[in-house]
Amino acid sequence: MKWWFLSVAYLGMLACRDPNSYQPFDPTKPDPPAPPVLTYPANGWMSDDYAYPQNVSFAWQAVPGSQFYEMQVNDDSLYPGTRPFWRVYETSVTYPMGGFGLYYWRVRAVSSDWNNYTGWSLPSHFTLPNPGR
Repeated sequence: MKWWFLSVAYLGMLACRDPNSYQPFDPTKPDPPAPPVLTYPANGWMSDDYAYPQNVSFAWQAVPGSQFYEMQVNDDSLYPGTRPFWRVYETSVTYPMGGFGLYYWRVRAVSSDWNNYTGWSLPSHFTLPNPGR
């Protein structure tokens, strides 16, 4: 009996799209606008620098009314919900990346004036080269 209850609870957690993004519906607030559009690095960009760590600059178009943005950079294109994201208060940021490989990134906008967050932007990917080759 306990096993069945735990299985149902686990399946319920899997069905939740992003448990960290849930906010109660408030009919007095408008729905959020469209997600941000990523501008740099361009989708498919590959660095020509072989020194590490590499400072990678990220930029996107502003979403009117947003208070801040949440950004994820990951080596997994599926972005599991357990991966951390960074809170960014501007529309561009530079982060030191310590390893080579293929990375994916995406951004969403947040404001307490909306019912919820915007959706995530379309993901973009970039490559940092292997210094050993």
